[in-house]
Amino acid sequence: MKKGFALIELLVVVALIGILSAVGVVTYNGYISTSQDKASLSNFNQIVKTMNNELANCRINPSAQAFSNHSCSSNSEPSVAGISDYFKSSNLKNPYDGNKDVVGQNICNKGEVVISASSVSGSYQVQYVSQKKDLKYTKVVESKWSAETTSMMSKEESYKCASQNTNMTATATAPKQTIYTYKPPHDGPGAGIIVDENGNMISGRGAHACHASCFDGSMPNWYTTDSNGNRIYPGRPGSKWRWVMTEAANEKTGNIASSCNGGNCKYNFSDNTYTVLNSGITYKAGETLANRKPVNP
Repeated sequence: MKKGFALIELLVVVALIGILSAVGVVTYNGYISTSQDKASLSNFNQIVKTMNNELANCRINPSAQAFSNHSCSSNSEPSVAGISDYFKSSNLKNPYDGNKDVVGQNICNKGEVVISASSVSGSYQVQYVSQKKDLKYTKVVESKWSAETTSMMSKEESYKCASQNTNMTATATAPKQTIYTYKPPHDGPGAGIIVDENGNMISGRGAHACHASCFDGSMPNWYTTDSNGNRIYPGRPGSKWRWVMTEAANEKTGNIASSCNGGNCKYNFSDNTYTVLNSGITYKAGETLANRKPVNP
């Protein structure tokens, strides 16, 4: 008699192999996910450590340079953009996608570390979100240019992105813009106003025609004074006052005009709009007087 396996026995073996394969795939994916998350957190800690070392060297040696190209003897601190570019050219790799930068602008992009100006002038905030653990890590780095000591130096808090962003695309809800993350509506000249973090203009001050450097943060040492004679640095990272653009210059003539004279406007950082107070009409920032249209007609 010839002996062999019954069909039911073969089916059981195939089913068992399928189950074991599925378990193996899940285990492998979990291992990869954990490794990527640990590597991202390691990048975050390495960035903080490097920033502390670079800025500490400036305290010790004023003739040195921080982040390769910023003079430690400068009157202003290194820009956030300059520090970010320094790490983008480093050997750090994004563990989720080696072709993507480690330092970026969206903490809900997997593996991305965000560097921004702290609420204290001259200090920096470094953040990373572990989407595996739903935790946001925040560390503050001070410099010799820090206006005062920062009380909160390290923090961990629950934070869940709106979407698990595996393709490095900003599908999560982007954080609203604030005075510390302000970006002008375009890179040309226009009418600008100096406002606080709530969008209120300096008391009794009007709007001013200004070139692009007023709005992009490249004039950190320019200052004006408030009604009490205190200096205000609207172009300095971390300042509680900011130059913001309301109207753009005329495309054809280059002329600049504004409806915000005499403190007549209020700015909204979250959506880059401004309201003309005596009319109550809100406009999108960065449009000319001739072309602007009310966003709340």
